[in-house]
Amino acid sequence: MFETLGLFLGSFFDAVIGPNLVVPGEPFMIAAGYQLYSGGYLAVIAVLIGGLLGDQLSFFIGRHYGFSTQKKLLRWQPKIRRPLARCRLLMSHNSFWVISFARLLGPIAWVVPFMAGTNHIRWRKFSLYALIGLLLGVGQFVVWGYLLAAGVDNVPVLGEMATFISEHKYTLGLSIASLALFYYGLKKQWRYAWLKASSFLLVGMLALNYSHFFWFSDDTVVNTTTDTQNKVVDVNGLNFKVFAGQSSIYSAQAVNVVYLGESPKNLMQQLGWIENKTFSRSELELSDYVNLLKTKTPPVSDLMWNGQPQDLAFQLPGTLTKRSHIRWWNAGIDKQTRETVWVGALSYDNGLTITPYGGIITILHSVAPDVDSERDKLKQDVFRLNAQWNAENLKLATVTAKNDSHDYYTDGKVLVVSQQMPVESFTNVF
Repeated sequence: MFETLGLFLGSFFDAVIGPNLVVPGEPFMIAAGYQLYSGGYLAVIAVLIGGLLGDQLSFFIGRHYGFSTQKKLLRWQPKIRRPLARCRLLMSHNSFWVISFARLLGPIAWVVPFMAGTNHIRWRKFSLYALIGLLLGVGQFVVWGYLLAAGVDNVPVLGEMATFISEHKYTLGLSIASLALFYYGLKKQWRYAWLKASSFLLVGMLALNYSHFFWFSDDTVVNTTTDTQNKVVDVNGLNFKVFAGQSSIYSAQAVNVVYLGESPKNLMQQLGWIENKTFSRSELELSDYVNLLKTKTPPVSDLMWNGQPQDLAFQLPGTLTKRSHIRWWNAGIDKQTRETVWVGALSYDNGLTITPYGGIITILHSVAPDVDSERDKLKQDVFRLNAQWNAENLKLATVTAKNDSHDYYTDGKVLVVSQQMPVESFTNVF
């Protein structure tokens, strides 16, 4: 619901005179096309209705306030008298071409509905021509979004672009609006223009953070539990990277543990790990978050493995800024052992940092890059339990150095834990 409303508002303010100077509608329209590919036709209806209402509102603003606005502009800038006269002439003799194709001409589209109202173009004529322009202008970006989504498998770059735009549309819009406000403040010679623009950006970022964690996080969960549980997988071919959003533009974090069995929950409990709430799987309110902070068990932020957030999350006792934690995903059924396969991302939180995450800028834990040491500590803890647990480091991933694409370094070995097979059995399997 909130996603569709956001697309509607983005398209609406892109068409309304004034706000359309700072609100770009293209990301919202591309996102609608991307959703259309997955069957989300309501997204396309939302951007079309938003654009239609925005054009109509701009037209009536021009009809009622355009003349007085022009008089004020002429007193302020007499040199624009000739461009305004040319505009009236174009509206009078070429209204079809001007109104119908304005949305294909970039910034011209920002003022055409307003000027049509100012120059008293008949409402029925304007509505018909503007509808044609709406279908052309919005349609081109919806088609682009649809093609980007359809080309994900064949052209990965297109998929990354579409995912990035869809995931970051609100942050991109806020950033552009803040820059526009700063520019406007400089032109108007505001005192402390930079402070006002920065305050606007900060308040907007706080609002985006709140809505992301407490409104939208559970929207990323797709009900694929049954399909995943029945999916037969080859452990050697699994993806051993997770990301802080849907797009792989984020630096990868490591999957360094595999568990074979019905659920790793029993193992975690025996080892003294505490189960965490997560923003995607637990419907948390701000009060819940504060209470969890008091118990030093803050909810775990979501990481994406194959586009899905973790199914389970655990932590060892620690402080609010320093703790070991692990996220688990149900990966399916191993084709060799017929056991349920769980993949885990085990790491250590070492302080806080400002970082891009899930389409926003926020404050999260800083992850220590040495994920192998956490893996080896877990292996030692498993061995201390009793003989029913088996654990072995196997070369399933690749050797990775910390760089711009990875937040960790590893020797490529993954800890495989099983309750039911002797070590030599699953060593031979993998």
